[in-house]
Amino acid sequence: MTSYVVTSAPPNPNGDLHLGHLSGPFLGADVLTRHLRRRGHDVQYVGYSDEHSCYVPRRAAEIGSTAHRTARLFGDRMEETLSLGAMHHDWFTRPLTDEAHTLFVQRFFLELWEAGALEVQELPVFHCTPCDRYLYEAEVRGACQFCAEPSDGVYCEACGLPQDPAGLADPRCTACWTTPGTRTMRRIVFPLEQYRERLQEYYDDAQSRAEWRPRLRAYLEGLFSRELPDTAISREASYGIPVPLPGWEGHILDTWFSGIWGYVAATARLGEADGDEGAWQRRWTDPETRIVNFIGFDCSFSHAVLWPALLMAQGELTLPAQVVINEFYRLEGEKFSTSRGHAIWGGEFLRRVNADALRFHLCLTGPEREQNNFSMKEFTDTVSTVLAGGLEAWTDTVLDLLAKDFDSAVPTAAPEGPLAAERAALPGLVDGALAAETFSPQRAAAVIAAVVDRAVADLQELALLGAAGPRERYAGRLAASVELLAAVAVAAAPLMPGWSAFLAAQLGVAVDAGTRMPEWSALDGALVPAGTVLPTDVPLYFHELS
Repeated sequence: MTSYVVTSAPPNPNGDLHLGHLSGPFLGADVLTRHLRRRGHDVQYVGYSDEHSCYVPRRAAEIGSTAHRTARLFGDRMEETLSLGAMHHDWFTRPLTDEAHTLFVQRFFLELWEAGALEVQELPVFHCTPCDRYLYEAEVRGACQFCAEPSDGVYCEACGLPQDPAGLADPRCTACWTTPGTRTMRRIVFPLEQYRERLQEYYDDAQSRAEWRPRLRAYLEGLFSRELPDTAISREASYGIPVPLPGWEGHILDTWFSGIWGYVAATARLGEADGDEGAWQRRWTDPETRIVNFIGFDCSFSHAVLWPALLMAQGELTLPAQVVINEFYRLEGEKFSTSRGHAIWGGEFLRRVNADALRFHLCLTGPEREQNNFSMKEFTDTVSTVLAGGLEAWTDTVLDLLAKDFDSAVPTAAPEGPLAAERAALPGLVDGALAAETFSPQRAAAVIAAVVDRAVADLQELALLGAAGPRERYAGRLAASVELLAAVAVAAAPLMPGWSAFLAAQLGVAVDAGTRMPEWSALDGALVPAGTVLPTDVPLYFHELS
């Protein structure tokens, strides 16, 4: 048994989560957590809402509210959406109402400060004269200094590179849209270049143990071809976690610095809820613990570069074993956009469709290695061909044949034919796709879809054999189809946990009370032994759009 901490990138509570959000870190982290748990590992899945982000007060101004109310409004909606999609964390911190987050961030900041790992520099900062405010991140918009794509003031979503302080091209204040000037400001900085060699050694070791996706590897190669930037971790502002030093009143800690400590704080709060306040420290200081971070590509700098270097500077906590990125998921060919309203909101959509249907489709079409597209037609095609027209048609047919020729009991004949071979191969294929080191829910979904397709194609021949009689002619083939159906229910549980538990119960396969999924070890033997009496039919589980 291995100890894991699985995390998903903290979402900004400036709107509900849309399908683009769900398709990446949240679904991926949930699927991995479920699979690892069923394989016997000790897994904690944690996260937090990025409530101190400067996107929150910007959104509050747009809707005529306050930052705290906005964070609560959209934080509640995000949690509701994650619950509707069966993707919620074991612990999800709400920092504005949970002081542990602030305490942990300030604690680790002070450790780094007292160890001499941080510097103070005078840096240029954008300043808007009409608004009389300094501009950071969400407060300034322009063109990336590296790729010229539209970007906010810190990280470019397109290329993932951090902008130099006041380095954004053609900047505009997002409140009044005038061109800001620049001033200098005293800021606390983390000297990243000092960690170059240790980071490169870390990447070599981590990538020898687990697959890091190609674009992240290419990103790191490009970033390390130049000098690593000194990274400012403080800013002058009133909204955020205060810098806990005398003489720094009115300065806050940047959320991009705070994030790694937010994961630690969430782990601590989960341990506290479980009655073990020291569990977080044992877990995070154990070099055998595997930390797996799920992020969108635009968070590559923080999770794959800055945060590992901060952990190196801190010196006691375990570095991530793997950083799993995803690309952008597009809607009908265009990028999902909260600000433009070009989105399908998760909460609204999950009230209209089956959550497992959406989970499976997002796994099948998600942007693992390249940008991909969500379309309603493709989603309804998945439901009609793989799920309602696939899994459910398969289930109905084998139950009908069992009822007609075998009094609903699984035949005593040994499973035979092509589906018996599919049954033997399925566990290895799904386990290989969902293992942490080679994680690909897209590959797992494709395996399952292909098995369903072949099983449905086999139904016609089964029906012909059944009609021709005698029943012994196809007993072994039918037994193989039933056994494979049960194996799909077990293997697909991380992708479709509700359907898996539902069908497993219908077929007499035990469902674990803790994970609420059938146990993986059940695949080692016959799932539906000969003589098992099955129902004559089962209720429909998947449904079309309402």
